[in-house]
Amino acid sequence: MTTTPSRTPAAVRDPAGSQVGRVLLALSAALGPLLLAVTIGVLPYGTDDATREIVTAIAEDEALVQLAQWAWVFGLVLLVPGTLAVGLLAMTRAPKLGLWGLVVLGTGWMAIATTPSMDQVVLGGLDEGVSREALVDVTDGTFALAVNAIPSFYFVAAHVIGAILLGAALLRGRTVPVWAAWLLILSMPLNVVGFASGLLPVTVLSFLMMAVAFGAAGLVVARHGTGWVRAR
Repeated sequence: MTTTPSRTPAAVRDPAGSQVGRVLLALSAALGPLLLAVTIGVLPYGTDDATREIVTAIAEDEALVQLAQWAWVFGLVLLVPGTLAVGLLAMTRAPKLGLWGLVVLGTGWMAIATTPSMDQVVLGGLDEGVSREALVDVTDGTFALAVNAIPSFYFVAAHVIGAILLGAALLRGRTVPVWAAWLLILSMPLNVVGFASGLLPVTVLSFLMMAVAFGAAGLVVARHGTGWVRAR
């Protein structure tokens, strides 16, 4: 009598790994994009608004924008181990595709983390008594610098391409349910559409889609590990 092999091979299992560590990785994977969804969801302005409108909105609701910035910071921090965990999991059955997805998406997060946040620039100026008119000019000048513009453009491309590659790797390897892999594939293209059009609910939805997809991968990581084995 023959038996059907398990969809989770021995290579994915990591019995020697710390259960606490696996759970923390799983939580990071889900909470990272979830916090980015919170960031966008509470913004008091549209992402397609003019700089003057954004400065005015921030000045009128500084506390809410500060909350959004804390969510953004913690979200990016959690996305580092979270993306690494999902990437390593994807590489167990699709090594090349998973590696490219991990590298591209990971460097995309790093690129946006190196650029100053418009909200932070405006909040800092308001705390120092800088006029709104001056803050409009300072903000426009800051983000026109190549050192900020180039990483921002790279992030836009990398977080879309990286999510698609990572989702395709998970789909090819059937490491997570098919619907979860497709959620990841579609999430960041939708993110760009929502951000560029100023439709905040669409942008929030895109990060929630990634959170669910990463959460599904996180469940596998929590139960079986990432599949990564230390060299001996």
